[in-house]
Amino acid sequence: MGRNISIFADYHQKENSLTNYCGLLLKLLYEESPKQFQELITTLVKTDKNIVIGPTFTQQTKEAKSIPDLAITQKSFSIFFETKLTDWFYEDQINRHVNGFNQNSEDKILFLLSNFESDNLESRFKKEIKDAAKSNIVLQPLSFEDFIGSLEQVFRTEYLRNLLEDFKIYLDRNGHIPKWKYLLDVVNCKGTMHEINENVYMCPDTGGPYNHRRAKFFGPYADKKVSHIYEIKSVVVIDKNLESGKVKWNNTNQKENNLIAEAFEKLKKWEWRINENKSVSTQVFLLDKKEKTNFKKDSSGGMMQSKKYFWDIALDCKSSEELAEKLFEKDWSNFE
Repeated sequence: MGRNISIFADYHQKENSLTNYCGLLLKLLYEESPKQFQELITTLVKTDKNIVIGPTFTQQTKEAKSIPDLAITQKSFSIFFETKLTDWFYEDQINRHVNGFNQNSEDKILFLLSNFESDNLESRFKKEIKDAAKSNIVLQPLSFEDFIGSLEQVFRTEYLRNLLEDFKIYLDRNGHIPKWKYLLDVVNCKGTMHEINENVYMCPDTGGPYNHRRAKFFGPYADKKVSHIYEIKSVVVIDKNLESGKVKWNNTNQKENNLIAEAFEKLKKWEWRINENKSVSTQVFLLDKKEKTNFKKDSSGGMMQSKKYFWDIALDCKSSEELAEKLFEKDWSNFE
């Protein structure tokens, strides 16, 4: 038997606690304003479907056997959430949710809520979305980040906004928001600045010092400073002897074939990179949106390691322009 959503839930599994907190925010929003709850659901569902929450008031509407002066009616709806800590959804479970809807409901929505690292969720769940649509069910994958962003638009009272800030802290503390979107990867590029100037960074795909965490921002280091900030469009791995390429990360909405083609074009500009690729696969970082800054290493000596991560340095930045401005004339020690 299911439990009602409660602020005093005693779940021991993190997944159940997280689901309860999400449901509590939705419940409080509905109690505050059914209209704003409807606005939220409409925002979350990326279709043209008209979702109506709450009663409608119409006058002189023809019913089956009469025309009442005033009609107050309400559409029935069912909204399911399947919440996971990681992107581990499987088709059998989704099908059971689809088959579990009350068939008398006029609007049926199934949200798949998780910390999705990829952005092309409609493509990722293309088959499941199509199968659910056959049963007149909207299946909508949803990241915690997008969930929070939509709540920010409809939480208008101070009470709800304070709750939302606490929830964001909880999500961040437990790793439910993609860290890569706020990560700056600073890489020692003193010997390859000529490549950086062509909006590309390349290194062998051999792991160890060349193993990079997914990041949104890239800072080439030389002469004790990072002079420019880039956004990483994608990282493409080109196999030995230029045989094939595959996208490791895609931080944009660009098609993978286009990114792979661009990576091949960048690598082939330098003969020594072609020769290097004959013995080892190559990681190609496609860089974009170059912005000038002056982010200085203020400790003694040069950069001894090949890379350095600045976690959460871009929490308040949406672009390389904003991050470059934030770091201009700043020292590394201010963020370590």
